[in-house]
Amino acid sequence: MASGTDRFTGAIEKAERLDTPAYSVANVLSTVLEATGTASQPIQNALHGTWLGHPLHPALATVPIGTWTMALGLDTCDAVGLGPQRAGQAADLALTIGAAGAVAAAAAGAADWRQVHGRDRRTGLAHAALNSTALGLTIGSLVLRRRGRRSAGRALSAAGWLTLAAGAYLGGHLVYRRRIGVDQADRSPEPRGFQPVIALAALEEDRPQRVEIWDEAARARIGIVLVRHRGRVHAMGSRCSHMGGPLDEGWVQDGGLVCPWHGSRYCLATGRVLDGPSTAPQPRYQVRVRDGQVEVKRVPEPGDEALTPEELGAAQAAEVDAVAPAGARKADEVLFEHHQLLRRLFETVEAMDPQDPERRDMMRLLAAELEIHEHVEDEIFYPAVRPVSEDVPVAHAEHQQLADMLAVTLRLGPSTPAFEEQLRALHQAVEHHASSEERSMFQEAQRLGDARLRQLGAQIEAMLDDERESRARRAFRAVKIRLLEGL
Repeated sequence: MASGTDRFTGAIEKAERLDTPAYSVANVLSTVLEATGTASQPIQNALHGTWLGHPLHPALATVPIGTWTMALGLDTCDAVGLGPQRAGQAADLALTIGAAGAVAAAAAGAADWRQVHGRDRRTGLAHAALNSTALGLTIGSLVLRRRGRRSAGRALSAAGWLTLAAGAYLGGHLVYRRRIGVDQADRSPEPRGFQPVIALAALEEDRPQRVEIWDEAARARIGIVLVRHRGRVHAMGSRCSHMGGPLDEGWVQDGGLVCPWHGSRYCLATGRVLDGPSTAPQPRYQVRVRDGQVEVKRVPEPGDEALTPEELGAAQAAEVDAVAPAGARKADEVLFEHHQLLRRLFETVEAMDPQDPERRDMMRLLAAELEIHEHVEDEIFYPAVRPVSEDVPVAHAEHQQLADMLAVTLRLGPSTPAFEEQLRALHQAVEHHASSEERSMFQEAQRLGDARLRQLGAQIEAMLDDERESRARRAFRAVKIRLLEGL
């Protein structure tokens, strides 16, 4: 059954009667922009946030939200006689600043809204109507305050804040549910090395051509658009970052590729946005021609953690400096053994009589071993395999989930049905985590080389021994577990 908020947004999205006023307002906005002549595009780029690299409207919207919320708190203090002596004056100033910010946010939002249609245009119109009402109530509040009617002014601005909150909810719905303003380009790291995609002879001058590559991790084909322009072949992601439009169906204009849906224009050479409404650059690909075939390779973006053949080669080359201790086992072997220990502990706890008083102690032992395992992997194994495995962020996320699930399990009585259900879920989660590591990360870790893995194995075994034998560490875990049981 749909929630109340889903029914609320759904009713707005289905309200076709909003189409007529929506398109009337959009036509007025278009007429105003058209009247500016050649300045229209730079104005739109400024309002969209093309220059910023992110939509401008959400940043500006924080001004009225923050200042009007602060004003609500100051007004409350002023009404009850608490807080600063000049709380009322500070509230007036905050409302004024927020009103100015709301006007700027409305201008940027209107520019973005003009580019959406259908159900999203209807929701955007309701969002704008609520925010405009909030602005009107706030301005009315300021007028009343200046006339000395502070109580009525406070009531009006409080109503404005509530209206703003409703408008902000619709704004969040547009972004987080409907993905308006969110980067929609395919940012797959593939291909990491040069891969042939098409014959050079098949490319026509200034005629975009779509090719596809396979992303094994995403289990999907990723589109790339190739453009032969002035004797050079350029490549970028074929899915427009603005709203996912097909750039391969667009056209070349002034050294840029234009999206056929909303007119965003991207530099052929760099993928950067030349004209909005888009704000995010397109994924770029390095291009070379060999034996008449066009080959492409993904150009990493700042912050990318995708592994390239060069990086893998550097990680493997580091093995020459690694010296393994005599008789040391490899890290993946040590961790697999600990996985097996965890599996046996789960089987033991699950097989015990729910009324057995020792079941709680066995659960504490399992909890301690789970924490030791997490600590060892986080401190030694994950940092070491990061250069050769992209699974580390997911593994960290799974550790957090396991810790949360363990905390819930420890709070429950070991003889209750709720404990049994939670224990089974925790067991499945741990099994998924362990099996995923064994299938993927442990295999990828082999790229580090035998000597390096034995170095890590020795470190892990030493830490395991220390975690179990150190009185301080055991005391710390015991206190933590008791605290979790008592929450």
